[in-house]
Amino acid sequence: MTDLSSAIAFVGEVGAKAPATARPAMFEREVLVRFAHCDPAGIVFYPQYFVLLNGLVEDWLTDGLGTSFADLIMTRRLGIPTVRMDCTFTRPSRLGDALVLGLTVTRIGERSIGLDVQGRVGEELRLRARQTLVTMDLETMKSVPIPADIRDRLGRYAQPVPEIAPDGLSLPADGNRRATDGGKHAD
Repeated sequence: MTDLSSAIAFVGEVGAKAPATARPAMFEREVLVRFAHCDPAGIVFYPQYFVLLNGLVEDWLTDGLGTSFADLIMTRRLGIPTVRMDCTFTRPSRLGDALVLGLTVTRIGERSIGLDVQGRVGEELRLRARQTLVTMDLETMKSVPIPADIRDRLGRYAQPVPEIAPDGLSLPADGNRRATDGGKHAD
């Protein structure tokens, strides 16, 4: 397992090296677990996590990267859909919990962005995910290069990817194209 505290962190512009003690920023949002998120047992119904994670990405683009998500979709006609999500749920979240969702960038490709996402209540991990976003022209429905204004701001949230993530969640670190999507969503 790679020790992230001794790994090279990326800060500022993509590829700029910082001292090994530097840590990338994690974009975080606290979400109150509401009745609408829960099943009859009073725990988050797992598909609702994906709705919450999509909201996290929208907030990250707007508040973390300074790119209005609404403007991206409505004016620039660019989408940033999730094309891959690998998620492990470690503990249930319950009605009334203050769930802190956070993300860091693990890979910056020509047309895609890899994210490491987590959800915690206090110090207890509730979920961990690896997510891939692709920039897409909404008129042609084809992937396009990440716009420069977005690419230039990704570095503040970038971190190297360990072969095995903390808490035992395996994360492939090679970034290679996978046959499962025919290469359509990889760089």
